[in-house]
Amino acid sequence: MLAAVLAALLPLMQAPAPATPTTTPPTSTPPTAPPTEAPKDSAPKPAAPPATPPAAPQKPAPKPPTIVSANDVLHVTPQAGLVRQKFTLFGEEFDCELCLDHTSRNTGMGARTEFPEGTAMIFVHPYPTLLNYWMKDCLIDMDMVMVDETGIISALHEGVREKLRTKQESLRDYEDRLRRYSSYRRAKYVIEFPAGTIARLKPKQGQRIAIDWKSLDARAK
Repeated sequence: MLAAVLAALLPLMQAPAPATPTTTPPTSTPPTAPPTEAPKDSAPKPAAPPATPPAAPQKPAPKPPTIVSANDVLHVTPQAGLVRQKFTLFGEEFDCELCLDHTSRNTGMGARTEFPEGTAMIFVHPYPTLLNYWMKDCLIDMDMVMVDETGIISALHEGVREKLRTKQESLRDYEDRLRRYSSYRRAKYVIEFPAGTIARLKPKQGQRIAIDWKSLDARAK
């Protein structure tokens, strides 16, 4: 009887166990909501203001001339009646006064109280030499362009007026203290302009000035 029972149970004991799943069944994922967009501004945007063009640089106002006191000494009076000629210099036309002799060269712009825009003064020396200019008796500032016999710029200076000679000062002491503006090498011509012309037109040392220098030489004394 026991043998019969065991014989009946044996097939059940040898039956394979049900397989255990090795993977977890997929979990259903809820659908992702579409990204929320920022509400669009339907109002029209104002137009950008038009660009403002840069303002043109303004010329600085010229400094007023030096006022001559009762204790100051001037050695010249403003010269008048000089020969005039128009020349184009650095792209602009200038009405030029010509200093062609010893007296006019020595006086120059001395004792003058103004140097109008668009004018210049040209000093013509009879032969090339090392030039040293000064601001003797000058009541206003001015620019100097020194030119050699071939028309090449040898030096550029922005001349600044200096304290006038007083009655207590000797002429020698006055002249000794004045600054010299050198041509640096042999030159034959000097062109004086209103103060600020060099800064505005930007001429360069070594630049050639193409005017008829020979016609000026023919009139120089």
